[in-house]
Amino acid sequence: MFGIDITLVLPLILVLVFFYFFILRPQNKQKKEIQDMRSSMKPGDEIITIGGFYGIIYAIGEENVTIELLPDYNKTLISKAAISKVVVSADAAAAEEEEPFEEINEELIKDSDVVDAEYEEIDEADDEMSTKKETK
Repeated sequence: MFGIDITLVLPLILVLVFFYFFILRPQNKQKKEIQDMRSSMKPGDEIITIGGFYGIIYAIGEENVTIELLPDYNKTLISKAAISKVVVSADAAAAEEEEPFEEINEELIKDSDVVDAEYEEIDEADDEMSTKKETK
């Protein structure tokens, strides 16, 4: 009776599938990651707010967080939704080992090899000529 042409329905189905996989699914994944990050915060974590303020979490409530703003450590009450990301967790910073800097071997560096970029090197021949001119 009613014949539906598949060529008319197929583009609509493809658009819906594209919309789901490239728009809805990544958005839900990002929302879940943010929710997990905000629920795992604890006092002592360093954060960045959506306004760009750096702070340390002082206390956590149901919907609000008290932070100490850096560098003056003023305490401020903000919404959990205003937290953009956790910069450094206090436990992660303690567990994280810093790699030591590579030490420079002082014997390899000589004063004659180091040249300041603002000054030109004076050749020894030019130096000798200038001393001869001064003696004449």
